[in-house]
Amino acid sequence: MMGLFIPFIIFTANYNNNMGIFDFFKKKNNRQENVSTPVQHYEMPEEKVVEEVVEQAVDTIPEVPSQPEEEKKVSEQYEKIRIYNDYIMYSIALQLRGDLAPISAFENQNGEVEGFAFMVTEEAYTLSAEEVIERMETKFENELNAGKIKSYMILYHSQFDNDGNHTLAAREGEFKAITLAYHFNGEEQDKIALPYIFENDNLTYKGFTEFSQEENNEIMNTQLVEGKNYFTNMEPIKAPEIINEAGIKVRKSNVPSLVNTWSGIFGHDSFQNNRSHSDDLINLLKECKANEPEFEKDKASKLEFADVKFKTLFNEEFGTIYPEIKTDFLLDFETKVISELENAANQEAIVAGPARDTFGVWFFATDYAEKREQYLAQPHLKINLSGIAFVLDAHVDFDLPDGTKMSEEFTTYMPSKDLPHYACFDFIGKIIDFKETEIFEDGRVKGYILKLKLITHEEMEDFFTIDVFVSKENMRFDTLTKGMKVAGVLQLQGKIAE
Repeated sequence: MMGLFIPFIIFTANYNNNMGIFDFFKKKNNRQENVSTPVQHYEMPEEKVVEEVVEQAVDTIPEVPSQPEEEKKVSEQYEKIRIYNDYIMYSIALQLRGDLAPISAFENQNGEVEGFAFMVTEEAYTLSAEEVIERMETKFENELNAGKIKSYMILYHSQFDNDGNHTLAAREGEFKAITLAYHFNGEEQDKIALPYIFENDNLTYKGFTEFSQEENNEIMNTQLVEGKNYFTNMEPIKAPEIINEAGIKVRKSNVPSLVNTWSGIFGHDSFQNNRSHSDDLINLLKECKANEPEFEKDKASKLEFADVKFKTLFNEEFGTIYPEIKTDFLLDFETKVISELENAANQEAIVAGPARDTFGVWFFATDYAEKREQYLAQPHLKINLSGIAFVLDAHVDFDLPDGTKMSEEFTTYMPSKDLPHYACFDFIGKIIDFKETEIFEDGRVKGYILKLKLITHEEMEDFFTIDVFVSKENMRFDTLTKGMKVAGVLQLQGKIAE
């Protein structure tokens, strides 16, 4: 699937100490261990301080010796926010390990500070960073107004470049600072930021310009306590779902992208490493949208081939192109669950339920955009089902641990361990028949259509024997033969039969 690309930051449920956070703060001979970023520098706003600390990693900033007779004055602003120093350092540690998720903390009425974060409970649904920040702010403002908390702070990555711009960073080139958005009871909301720069594979933190050298040093010298759970308050992110009038559960999903379906057509390595395939698809999508007379004359030859057709979809929010494997295979199906992809403007969906009143399947509905209302209202359908193989290998029968020999007719399929939310299945199947096929006028994409038996049924030969396309590049052996056993990973796709 090619189409609208919406950036999402994924938050993990594990905000405790096995995240590797403390790998960034353990000291050995006054230097960091296990820091994934090559060398981390901390740079003070004053130019003369830079040379003093240029060789230091994030964990330690040399402190200017204080004079016994002179008491250092702490600014009023720093005096307030210093209670959140642990979470400033936690945000830095997350960044060093490649995690740019917003985090937050709040001050209880008793003065204790606790962390708060949203927790992903399922891989198929999360929130954008913008949504997370909005929800955090709403939650804390309500609690502040109700007198439940004294203050809060939300930490996120922004476009701040000493210019007052605290807009959320969302794409490459925009990440310039960690913004601290905070609100103390009885005062105005405020924001300050810790700027950073990427230079020669190094990440340099520039320091808060609002704070003195000593105050910045105190922040950067803060040591997180190993064994402490800094996020004792977690709120699960749940996918919205309803049971509609037809008794179908309709769930929302926003993480899966079906763009890698094309790896099954062009071959995984070719699609990942050869930009020309993506360019071809983008150009086809543009030509279809423009619908010029010249293209219209050649449209069929560019989009429809012997065994595969390319389908396009356009609306105001979304444009995409995806492959559909032609098939006559038909089965009775009952829709139980529809997972609509919010990141595809709800124009794509994975549909799940029992087939032939016996076995369960779920498939990418290639006709969902045009037949969405029928899917939602009519649970009992006749479905044309086919598949695309991402991996195909020869299978050798094996004995079970108790010595029982596996039947030569044994076939099976099960939800993919790696791609459970993409209608993908691991399988052991039997090739009933096969033929070579080509895609594009010049035949540059070559593969096979397999008649693949996935369920062996004593009374019905084609009980679950589907047409599957496999690119020659995705095969781990050279020669196909009728009756051979194969194993691999495939994606099921289907459409309502005409």
